[in-house]
Amino acid sequence: MSGQIIVGYDGTGHSSDAVMWAAHEAVCRQAPMRIVCCYDIPIDGEAGFGWASAESINGLLEATEIRLEEVRGSAVSSHPTVKVKTVTSAGPPLLALLDGVTSDDLVVLGASTHQGRAAFWLGSTPRLVIRHSPCPVVVVHGAVSRGRPDRIVVGVDGSPASDLAVQWASGEAALHQAPLVVVHGWWYPYMLVENSRSQARDLTRVDAACVLDRAVELARQLCGVDVVGTLVESGPASALLDTACDGDLLVVGSRGHGAITSGLIGSTSNSVIERSSTPVAVIRAQ
Repeated sequence: MSGQIIVGYDGTGHSSDAVMWAAHEAVCRQAPMRIVCCYDIPIDGEAGFGWASAESINGLLEATEIRLEEVRGSAVSSHPTVKVKTVTSAGPPLLALLDGVTSDDLVVLGASTHQGRAAFWLGSTPRLVIRHSPCPVVVVHGAVSRGRPDRIVVGVDGSPASDLAVQWASGEAALHQAPLVVVHGWWYPYMLVENSRSQARDLTRVDAACVLDRAVELARQLCGVDVVGTLVESGPASALLDTACDGDLLVVGSRGHGAITSGLIGSTSNSVIERSSTPVAVIRAQ
């Protein structure tokens, strides 16, 4: 693993937790860290629809830089060896966060306050960043997630995106010397149909077990830590969320632009991001 770690900060509790999570990860990777904070240039209502005065903008910039320096100080105090750079930007968070980012980097964000339909209609910075980022994105949900993960839990479905997720999760497990749990959720779609054949259901389960076995074998080839496979009769998001515990890191794959934004209900990635109480890493197939 190489590259830099870019973390977004907006003064919220989740973004503060994201900074601390990113600082610990930066130390483990021996990677530099960049904290990005964006601010909106206000519109001066008294002057019609024009921009605020230069004095107001300078005051906003100064306040943002003070806030950034405070969170930088907290990160360095807890992780003295981490190298931290701070960036303030008046541009959209998406552009500021992904400026100069490459596939070797890691972007870390606090969980959004917009969930479900609100995230779809009003927007969610994590969703937008995941959709456009060339590198993995980690969404942090709380202070419980600080420090070394107890386990790495990765969801698989046999797709190329899930293979990428297994590869990334294997690297994280090796980095932190944490056990790796490979999870595959499956269900028989005709259980409610009268006279549904149990043999067909058994064959569906066998297919699911084969998907899991292939993913577990791939993980064992990639890392030297304990790898356990878990087959759960449930939807993919519920299977992951039911398996994960506080202190774990969840890893999911995303099949590109469509899967991360499809529909009001959202993809597995969206569902896991919104419902998880642990950090979630999304590995998007390019």
